[in-house]
Amino acid sequence: MTARVPGNLPAEVTSFVGRRRELAEAGQLLRTARLLTLAGPGGIGKSRMARQIAVEARRSFPDGAWLVELADLADGEMAPSVIGSALGLFHTTTSPVTDLVEHFQGKQLLLIVDNCEHIIDSVAALLGALLTSVPTLRILATSRHVLGVEGEVVLPVRPLSTPMPDRPIAAGSDAVTLFAERATTALPGFAVDEGNRELVTGICQRLDGVPLAIELAAARLRAYSLEDILRRLDDSLHVLVSTLRTTPERHRTLESTLDWSYRLCSSAEQILWARLSVFADGFTVDSAEEVCGGDSVPRHEVFDLIAGLVDKSIVTRDGEAHGREARLQMLGLLRGFGAERLRESGEERAVRLSHRNYFRALALRGGTDYFSPREFEWSRRVRREHANIRAAVEFCQTELQDFTAILEIAAPLQLYRVGASFVVEEHRWLSTALEHDVEPSEIRARALAACSYAASLTGDGDEGERRAIESEALAKQLGLQQVLADAACSIARASFFRGDSARTLELAREAAAICREVGNAAGACEALYRAAVTAFGMRDDRASEFAEASLALATEHGSPFRTASGLWIAGLQDWRNGDQERATARLREAVRLYDSVGFVAGIAMCCEGLACAATSAGDYERAACLRGAADTTWRATAALFAKAVVRSLNTEPVDQTIRRALSEARYQAAFSRGAGFSDEETLEYAVGGHSQPPATRAPSESVRLTPRETEVAELVASGMSNRDIAVKLVIAQRTAEGHVERILSKLGFRSRAQIAAWVTERGQTQK
Repeated sequence: MTARVPGNLPAEVTSFVGRRRELAEAGQLLRTARLLTLAGPGGIGKSRMARQIAVEARRSFPDGAWLVELADLADGEMAPSVIGSALGLFHTTTSPVTDLVEHFQGKQLLLIVDNCEHIIDSVAALLGALLTSVPTLRILATSRHVLGVEGEVVLPVRPLSTPMPDRPIAAGSDAVTLFAERATTALPGFAVDEGNRELVTGICQRLDGVPLAIELAAARLRAYSLEDILRRLDDSLHVLVSTLRTTPERHRTLESTLDWSYRLCSSAEQILWARLSVFADGFTVDSAEEVCGGDSVPRHEVFDLIAGLVDKSIVTRDGEAHGREARLQMLGLLRGFGAERLRESGEERAVRLSHRNYFRALALRGGTDYFSPREFEWSRRVRREHANIRAAVEFCQTELQDFTAILEIAAPLQLYRVGASFVVEEHRWLSTALEHDVEPSEIRARALAACSYAASLTGDGDEGERRAIESEALAKQLGLQQVLADAACSIARASFFRGDSARTLELAREAAAICREVGNAAGACEALYRAAVTAFGMRDDRASEFAEASLALATEHGSPFRTASGLWIAGLQDWRNGDQERATARLREAVRLYDSVGFVAGIAMCCEGLACAATSAGDYERAACLRGAADTTWRATAALFAKAVVRSLNTEPVDQTIRRALSEARYQAAFSRGAGFSDEETLEYAVGGHSQPPATRAPSESVRLTPRETEVAELVASGMSNRDIAVKLVIAQRTAEGHVERILSKLGFRSRAQIAAWVTERGQTQK
């Protein structure tokens, strides 16, 4: 099992070469700077360096390091929503900035904002507002330009070190090391030795140590010798110097490298490179074949052509894609170069239309794949392709002025809307398109219901109801019975988010009846679930009837998400009815299903329910442990609307029962153990039925902390941050961090929560 590490970064950045001095300097700056900006030209390695800095520094941030990529975002006003999405934040107000501020409050968190330069004004204003409102927040940004935010510290990212022209010894040169590492991928067995050292050094010097240029050059060893590469680089640079005299030398070097890479491609590969530039945040082979195949590049040739671009390091495979469908990427600079070629070719509009049509078709699958065994795969694809869907919407809005197409794309995103955190962005798409596409139509009626759903999830029940009522009226006018049923569900949902329980219950019952009458099983299942949750919170005896009916429909149609939801509320009703064995079995099954569909908030909901069942069964320590695991999971997901659903059930007295049954020290120890679980440990504990939490290495009796370390451990247990500890003990923050690191190492622990539990237990044994 691995320890819980908050954030969305990988455990390490693969194949990171050099820059130890810069990394150390950045680490030092992050201890005091609120905003650290890595500034430098394209291709210099800012993004990779930012990831490495974050990986090395995140142990200093108990609430994690979170990466937000803005390269594909054209509208700077959407930056708050995109940041919230990367954090897994489910927006509950109409102001994503407010949601971010509330989410960040009290947290020691590092936010990495990558590629800011193209929307620099909007990003600078946002980051300035966040830093002003959240004193504990630290931000690491990458940009080609300084952001200009008050308090910003700028660390220039320079080229990799290369040997001096009069000292061709390559030892210790980061540029040569990078070339050698990438060269072994292109030509297995390659090594820098006395026979080729001067040539490798010459190539790295000619490329000014620019990492992207070096990687592209190294990839050419598949087809060229070192002598060929160096000679052709000289020729290419000579040509460019005559036409780009006003461009800085380093930019000319990179431009020439890209140009040479392009000229080394076959004609078909060049065309495909240009066409692939329409994809945002990657693509699959299937999508590339559909979008880019045709005319001079037949569809059946795309597969092999992509392989050729991979060989030339123009396209790379996503290192995390190990399933049956690999995901491919192109660096931003390579995409930009391809986009220029696409514009020059005169086929940009046609390719972008093909791209729009492909992702509109993916969205429209929601009409058939939602509420079926296919919904998980569909929703997974939609979430992974969000950047491409955004690009399709922006093309419809800015270039085509086709607002009907936007409604067609955004309206069917049903499960995606629930299980992901892009609801603010989708709400904006729908709202804007509805303002322009006002003609009565079925798609407008469906989009109004969808907009109602999105508005309710952002916390605006008033707009949710207004949109739903308009959808209902239009559906009646056009005789659209299925849409009428969806509108009824939307009205009930809006009422729930407005907090009117009695009205919600009646509306949900009516919606379920309407949906059943017209054969809208998905709507009936959702309305019955809404009725069950509302009735449970009201202690209405009909809650069990509604829950069982919703679960039966979900099971019949094979919907994993709705089945999990049905099991959750039915299990809670079993708990209230006194059947703890059945309640526990259903809630454990719900945990497995929520995990399979990636709905982390659902796992937290189930842990809360299992804690209720454990309490009624008299297993109070297990109940406290489950509540601790739920608390950490809630904080990791920030799914505020899901937590609001749980709170509407009025189960707070359970916690009071646990506290009365245990001493406060025992309660805190069990709660802290659960709070320190990794994601895997939480799942194992929730479904495995262990009477004790998964084992962690107990500290040996021979382990002794120094008096200062003991003091620091007690302050950690009291909830103090490293900064608070430093102030309390009048020491440097870095010294406090060092004490905490040594305590973790000595005790064999992986989290501050485990230190807290150890301090509590130690206090008990010494009484």
